[in-house]
Amino acid sequence: MASATMKVEIVSRETIKPSSSTPSNLTTFQFSLLDQFFSATYIHSILFYPTTNDTNRHIDVNKRCHVLKTSLSKTLTMYYPFAGRIKDHNSIDCTDEGAMFIETRVNCPLSDVLRNPNFDQFKEFQPLEVGLPTATGTSTLLFVQANFFECGGMAIGVRLVHKIADATTFMTFMKIWASIAREADEVANLELFAGAILFPPMDYKFPSIADVPLIRYESCVLKRLLFSASNIDALKAKIASTSVQQPTRVEAITALIWKCAMTASRSIKGTCSRPSLCTHAINLRKRLSTPLSEYSIGNILTVITAKFLETEIELQSLVLKLRKEVKELKVNREEISDHMKKIMEIKSSGKESGVVDAYYFSSWCRMPVYEADFGWGKPTWISFINFKVPNIVYFVDTREGDGIEAWVSLREDEMAIFEHNEELLSFASVNPSVI
Repeated sequence: MASATMKVEIVSRETIKPSSSTPSNLTTFQFSLLDQFFSATYIHSILFYPTTNDTNRHIDVNKRCHVLKTSLSKTLTMYYPFAGRIKDHNSIDCTDEGAMFIETRVNCPLSDVLRNPNFDQFKEFQPLEVGLPTATGTSTLLFVQANFFECGGMAIGVRLVHKIADATTFMTFMKIWASIAREADEVANLELFAGAILFPPMDYKFPSIADVPLIRYESCVLKRLLFSASNIDALKAKIASTSVQQPTRVEAITALIWKCAMTASRSIKGTCSRPSLCTHAINLRKRLSTPLSEYSIGNILTVITAKFLETEIELQSLVLKLRKEVKELKVNREEISDHMKKIMEIKSSGKESGVVDAYYFSSWCRMPVYEADFGWGKPTWISFINFKVPNIVYFVDTREGDGIEAWVSLREDEMAIFEHNEELLSFASVNPSVI
């Protein structure tokens, strides 16, 4: 199979700077309190675009690269902090140093890649040399890699530092960049400084996710679970109870994955009462007393943490725990600050390690993940690469919008049990072909 010997050759690297210089009064971008809690790791995704019908693909590739780079330059004028560098724990120097744009050629058709997705292999569609930016380093905050296949299809791999962006920021940035590329009328009213105004930063450095040594298992396995609309409805019907009569799609799938992951862990570790935590990111933009638009950049989110200590694992009980945490969520500055501090303190003290299984969920559902049309159509698929960190789960809507893809990263031994769970397989298909 061609994809088994896939090679990605780098053709060029170029620094893309904002098309207009950042005004002197905006050269310091202040982190919000919530930004400070997040690490300088990267949010990433890969957007796959269909094969072009252009008979002269060389010209088409050059044209596409020109459009991508020119529009990125214009977009960075609006999102000027993304072209800056992290100065310290409180701010970014917005000195227009730019983003990195990499162009590659792939020696196989796009169909080979989509027919049997290999998420370890997909790392080649992302900038391989990207390291983690230091707290006071000079690392690039935004990377783009445009990969062109033999057939004329393409994949755009993007990495943006988490310190300045959550998933909503990431996807609205992609949406605006694409609208500028196709010269659409849509221009966002960005709320660049809303986060720092609502959640002013602290002057001292407290433990953040960046300071907590995440154990990275080279044997981690990433699997994609596809939940069709009909299977989601069936799952919701099974989980519904007098306590939670109408579970949401995300609640239902979270409960199922959490249960199956716990079952796998307990099976391997030989205990039927091992404690477990489920942490879910919650977008705060619409929950604030004065709601923010989706175009407010930064980490405008908090997390809920549901605890499970019982022996018998029931889906209804898990959903009830999740619903209770969301219902009791406070969205004022003091409550969120205290809540995030407690979570970071637990992580930095290592209380979870070896004693509790902690699973981290993030939902990208209802976000404009398939709206990034640069002028040659919307992406046919959105993908991730192997996180190499266990117990991470991402949710993304399918292209049609009625199903959900769940990206689950577990240790290899736990995944071997998890992916064969009969209850899971009654509602989801594992790593189906994208074509």
